[in-house]
Amino acid sequence: MLAPAFASRGRAVTLVLLLLLSLAPLAPTSASPTARSTTVWTGTVVLQDGYTVESGDVLVVQPGTTIQLGDDEDILVAGRITVQGTSTAPVLLESILGNHDGIIFNSSSGGLGSRIENLTITDAEYGVTVYDSDPILNHLTVVNADRVAVDLFDGASPRINDLVIDGGGQDVHGFSTSWRYGIGLSVGAYSAPIVDGVTADGLITRGLNYWGSSGGLISNLEISNVSGSTLAIAAGIWVEDSIPLISDSSVTRCDNGVYVRHITQGWTTRPTFAGLTVEDSQYYGIMVEQYNHSQFSNVPHNAVFNDLVVRGTGGPGAKTPGLAYAAFEINTSGVHVTEALIEDNAAVGFKAYMIGPSTILNEIDLLRNGRPSPTAPLNDRAGLFMRSANWAPTINDLVVRNSTGPGVLLWKGGAQGADWVVADNGATGVDIREFHPDFSGVLSTGNGGHGVSVRDSSNVELAYITTYQNGLGATLPELGAGFYFDESNDVMSGGKNSTCFECTSIEDQHGFVVRDSIDLQLLSVDIRDSVNAPALDIDNTGMDHDGTVIMDDIKINLNSTGHSVELDEVDGLVRNLDMNGANGGLLWDASGQEPSYLENSVIRGNTASCFDMVDHSELFGYNVAMACDSSAPASTSSSFVNLTGSWFSSGFADSFEMLGDSHLRWVSSGDIDTPTFVGQDNILDVMWSVEVHAVNQHLLHIPHADVNLTFDLYESEFTSTLPYSGRDWHGPFIGERWTPMQGWSDVNRVHTGCDYVGVHNDSAAADLDADISVFCRLELPNQPPFILWDSPEDEAVYASGSQVTFDANRSWDLDFDELDYSWSSSIDGDLLAACGQPSGGNGSWFTANLAVACLSDGVHQITLEVCDSQSQCVQGTREIELVNLPPVLSVGTTPQISPWGTLYLGITANVTIHLGSTYDPEGDQMHCWVETSYEGGDGQPPEGEPDCPGTIIHTFPGAPNQFSVTVYASDGVNVPVSWTFNVELYNEIPEAQLEVTRTGMTSSATVHLDGTATFDPEGDDVKFEFWSDRDGLLASGVTPDSTVEWMGTLSKGAHLITMYASDDRPNHAGMWNSETAEISVSNSPPVALIASPSDGILTDSGVLLVFDGTGSGDWDAACSDLPDNGSGLVCNPFADFSTDLVSVLWESDLLIEPMGSGWTLETRLPEGVHQVTLTVEDGSGSLMWPRLWSGSTSRLRS
Repeated sequence: MLAPAFASRGRAVTLVLLLLLSLAPLAPTSASPTARSTTVWTGTVVLQDGYTVESGDVLVVQPGTTIQLGDDEDILVAGRITVQGTSTAPVLLESILGNHDGIIFNSSSGGLGSRIENLTITDAEYGVTVYDSDPILNHLTVVNADRVAVDLFDGASPRINDLVIDGGGQDVHGFSTSWRYGIGLSVGAYSAPIVDGVTADGLITRGLNYWGSSGGLISNLEISNVSGSTLAIAAGIWVEDSIPLISDSSVTRCDNGVYVRHITQGWTTRPTFAGLTVEDSQYYGIMVEQYNHSQFSNVPHNAVFNDLVVRGTGGPGAKTPGLAYAAFEINTSGVHVTEALIEDNAAVGFKAYMIGPSTILNEIDLLRNGRPSPTAPLNDRAGLFMRSANWAPTINDLVVRNSTGPGVLLWKGGAQGADWVVADNGATGVDIREFHPDFSGVLSTGNGGHGVSVRDSSNVELAYITTYQNGLGATLPELGAGFYFDESNDVMSGGKNSTCFECTSIEDQHGFVVRDSIDLQLLSVDIRDSVNAPALDIDNTGMDHDGTVIMDDIKINLNSTGHSVELDEVDGLVRNLDMNGANGGLLWDASGQEPSYLENSVIRGNTASCFDMVDHSELFGYNVAMACDSSAPASTSSSFVNLTGSWFSSGFADSFEMLGDSHLRWVSSGDIDTPTFVGQDNILDVMWSVEVHAVNQHLLHIPHADVNLTFDLYESEFTSTLPYSGRDWHGPFIGERWTPMQGWSDVNRVHTGCDYVGVHNDSAAADLDADISVFCRLELPNQPPFILWDSPEDEAVYASGSQVTFDANRSWDLDFDELDYSWSSSIDGDLLAACGQPSGGNGSWFTANLAVACLSDGVHQITLEVCDSQSQCVQGTREIELVNLPPVLSVGTTPQISPWGTLYLGITANVTIHLGSTYDPEGDQMHCWVETSYEGGDGQPPEGEPDCPGTIIHTFPGAPNQFSVTVYASDGVNVPVSWTFNVELYNEIPEAQLEVTRTGMTSSATVHLDGTATFDPEGDDVKFEFWSDRDGLLASGVTPDSTVEWMGTLSKGAHLITMYASDDRPNHAGMWNSETAEISVSNSPPVALIASPSDGILTDSGVLLVFDGTGSGDWDAACSDLPDNGSGLVCNPFADFSTDLVSVLWESDLLIEPMGSGWTLETRLPEGVHQVTLTVEDGSGSLMWPRLWSGSTSRLRS
């Protein structure tokens, strides 16, 4: 009986050996012939010519062993190597003379369970090199390897824990003609290692070097002092064309901390860094770039950073301070950054050039960054600098503080973002130049220059921006304001305006300062307590183009002797301006090229100034309140001003100062006194509007009456036709005029006349000293009614027999006469007589076809005649149509019809035709039926009662391969409506039906793949295949000669099982239906069983003992690979090759070295009580990282 499957170490056999008389030496051990060998190294092993662990062989290196390799020699592993060093007795690999090439794993060693524990490598050109293999490397130390400490190629996937790299490349620096030296861990050519714990210090070129579309998981890196390379960019971490995940790592005092470069088009560069700290770099803390900078139109995001810290770049901790370019730079690339702290860098904190929407920055803090020299370029002193950004990178939750220059400098391009804090920077907080921003929620405070500056930019969207105490001490408005706009825009253009919405300036040196900007919109602006006046300062004297500025909802609180608002050479709209505090009010000096508007505003001033209007070609004001001191009233100069609905606040000046060449129109406004003036060319017109009502003797308004207004003074005759309402406002007209030479004129009088149907009347003259209403009464003869016809609408179409509402109930008469209605149809005649009218009604409304069918099918000319009691009649005509509409046919099918109108259907399948949405507009009973082209049919309803089911299920027995199907619906009145689709029948192949059953989860368990439920719809023979993506073709055949099933074992690993089904028709060759199942097969543990000698025997030390492991083995080993085809051993007789490399080792507790290997062993043992152990190992040890554990225990003992 075999030992249990969980056993891998044989029971100990106790041998009591009696040394009777002989002291003769022990006989040499011998092992029975095997196909595999296990070699054990201990002590000092000298390998002048290197060593190869052949495929199928096992090398075990015991603790404390020293291995010496010849110059340029290596240990090549094609089988399995197990290095069993410990922390107290590590294994040492060194050179006899010169430099060796370390340990090389080739592809044939993959999956064989090689493991290295506590190995130290010195005197190496290369430490460990792995080609397409997966060894486990634990506690590996490589000291000063010339080229690469650990080098991975060709899809290598090792697991590396606690790797220490001490120096590298120093011995060849200055001599090497290749850049590839002084590298710690290099991962390339599709490799994907799992690495936990790397300490690398003192390298020349790279600490971690990624290239060639590689990936993997890297954690707990500590890289320092990577510096000095002259043939390549020296970097703590280099990632090129690869996608690793690197977490919980630090890079310190390297030439460049992290360098990400995308080179190869078609490959993906996208490393993800989580929990990364980069400190004291010499040139770049982090650099992400696309090598081909001409690819600026294609900038995918090439790196992801989460929880990042970058500090000290170019600072005193760097190898050479003062050489840094940027703490974090992007060039022709893109990044996603979330939660980053970039601080104390002697260079720009974050720099981006030629980026696009792939760049997303969230929760970045930029503190104390920028070159310290005041003569350094502005962008080098910024906290964040972007240039040439294609629309649109995203920047959210940004904090920038204490930069030596501007906090945020944006130059050319565009970006979007929200929720920024920009504070205490040496220059402007947010500096925007030739840029298209879309920002909201920005606080800019305590900056040396402007809070927000926008220069030479268009399509600017700023919202919810607050500035506080910026530019304090600035001597000019252009040097220190809360908001500064310069040439933004310099031309009017649709959709490219600059907008500041809900923008607030608090205690800035200057509030809002605008220079040479039009198409600018300042919306919901609040300016409080600016240090210098004016709070709102716009100067467009340098403009080359005409344009306007919109200022809406402006609140200003300012205490100053100067103006609160100064607009110089500005045309535009000021709406909802509210000025508070003791200040000089509003100075508006217009350009005069466009009309300007002032609406819903309150203007206040001081004893020096209040509201000064200069050079307005037209200024239209509405609802303006003026609270000006009597010593400084509102003034006009060289302006034409219209103020409507405006007034002077009580207790303040109640007139204007007119300073020459001015015309002021005071329209429908409050009381006004005589203005003061300079010069004789001033005019003040007080103007009012006239509302005219044209009514008849019954005081009803007369639609469309003609009116004329004449005046005693100034105004010419005015004529107009009133609207249907019979009343309208006209004007404004001059009521009084003041001029310096004549003073106030007499009050103007208006004379109103009206006309209708030849009747004329004049109203009494009225003084035009207020807005007035004039009623012009006409004694009219009896007039015909006015028709107001609500329904039916003209040219309406109704279904046959449907109800139609006729409604002219709102018709009316100027004379209050009773109205009589008649409705006639060109087909049915008198409709009221035919249809009846509501009881007690006058025929103004009724519903046809309500009680009786009175409105026939056809095109009707409906004539409505409305007459009053004096036989005054009026007619109206409309056209409607009633027609028996055919059914509305709506067809759907299962399966669906292709977009080109063909239904593909299996020969034996049926089609379901859905008619649930088909209906008849008149509600007639319908016939619905189906006809095929091959069955004939006349397109007429079948005999019997009408029936239109919601679904029709149809089969096509005996049909040709191609035909058409027509679906009909008929209401018995109209020609049946139809819809036709084509059908193509095909011979269906079987649907695969797969069921999987197993006797266990290991590779030795039997798996049953059952497809017997699979059938062919047409009854053809079923052709089938079973495939495993690991083991290949499992079974195939054709019924009835073969049963659709397979039973056997699968190799360990994850399998995708696919069953393919088809039929035996030649035209279906290569056509299959399939069903898949995923199966995970675990490793079958090895079995160790000592068959002989018996336990507890007594024997002589001179006896040649035979140790027999019959009954031991491993199911994952092929019997053909074992002695005598595995006779007596556990193995897989069906496998062509082994998936496990099994080692066999006999050990005694009294012997330092193993007794030997092999399934049987002949040897003598020295005197003593021996515990002999048989160990059978398949190399699949437990995972080193519990959190990544995905295997099972591979060594079991019995």
